[in-house]
Amino acid sequence: MQTQQAPDFTRLAIPVAIIFFSWGLGTGALWVARPLFALALGGTLLQVGFVSALSATPRPIFGPITGVLCDRWGRRPMLVLAAIGHGGVLVAQFYSTSYLQFVLLEGLAGISIALWTISSSVLIADITKIASRGRAVAFRDTAMRMGMLAGPLVGGFIAAQFELRWVFIFIASTKVVALYVVLVIIPETRPARAGHEPAGRSGAVRTASRGIPWGMFRSRSFVAIAAATLCFGMVGLGPGLFRTYFPVHAQETLMLGPDVIGNLVAVGAVLTLLTAAPTGFAVDRFGRKWPLVFGLVLLGASVYLLGVSAAFIGVAMAFAVFAVAEGMNSNTMQTYAMDLAPPEQRGVFLSAFHVATSVGMIVGPLIAGLLAGLLGLETTLVIFTGVVGGCALLFVVLARETLRREPDSVAARTGSSS
Repeated sequence: MQTQQAPDFTRLAIPVAIIFFSWGLGTGALWVARPLFALALGGTLLQVGFVSALSATPRPIFGPITGVLCDRWGRRPMLVLAAIGHGGVLVAQFYSTSYLQFVLLEGLAGISIALWTISSSVLIADITKIASRGRAVAFRDTAMRMGMLAGPLVGGFIAAQFELRWVFIFIASTKVVALYVVLVIIPETRPARAGHEPAGRSGAVRTASRGIPWGMFRSRSFVAIAAATLCFGMVGLGPGLFRTYFPVHAQETLMLGPDVIGNLVAVGAVLTLLTAAPTGFAVDRFGRKWPLVFGLVLLGASVYLLGVSAAFIGVAMAFAVFAVAEGMNSNTMQTYAMDLAPPEQRGVFLSAFHVATSVGMIVGPLIAGLLAGLLGLETTLVIFTGVVGGCALLFVVLARETLRREPDSVAARTGSSS
């Protein structure tokens, strides 16, 4: 465990890009392989959806556990465990011969993904400084999204040239690349724990507490970012409301075919990728708060446009606005949470941030489906527009700006004191 100042991000930029590009490449290929392989093993359409949902279910449970272990054992052990665990599960899935085997292994994969998500976020927070953190997070996101764009192409090619199950071997190989870089290049970045606190008035030396300082979760800023990321998870991430119901609305209202819908999604992915870098520069120059608010406003606008649009141009514009909002919110929310996280409790703090995201991804589509059944999809989308607007207003009222703060050494000690 190193005791000196964390290494500068610029010296680790290339290794970080390799790690996240490799992980994103595997994720993109998995988007192709997971549903098709579940179907090939005899799963119904409902069971295919269950497999996708199952991969996200362990995150609210194992995310906080990972955060605690990151703070106690270090970041590298958790990254190594995540890469080995997910790679091993993928190899086992290659040998799966039944749907039950595959779905049980997918649950184990979800645990490894939770380990990776938290520990990699803590690593980025460790090796970045507040003044340039937005650009560093944008660089990380760009590398990963490039991999996620290339992954489906590579996965589709392998599935076409060989058997579908060989895609899992390819995905496992991307974990080997990430594992090698972590073991050989990435240093341990966990701040050294002080063994004792200064002596009190009595002269006795008190042992430093290893407990979780729950007060950092009672700050107004944490409440604001937790609400914002919960809202973003419900609407804009993974299987959130927008991605779940955009194809349904486009097909039922406009009679668009799967090819047109797929092309809109692909264009949106490119727009999200192109948004990451400018957003990173913006949050380092103008601060985190107002770009984040603007991103939430765009997110709400995209949901509203989708709900009221009855023509192709409106639906296309809705997805374009959504893509830009996704790129902005992903960057600014992570950067803001990293700014707030106290160095010695970064794992615990950032795991709580990711739990809010995961819970939103789980409950968002469920609540939307319930409301759509009662009130109709268009009315449901308008309601969620109001929810996003309320989260934006809450952030304006409660959140403080984290860019213009004391120097890093002081800010690190006061990250949760607002």
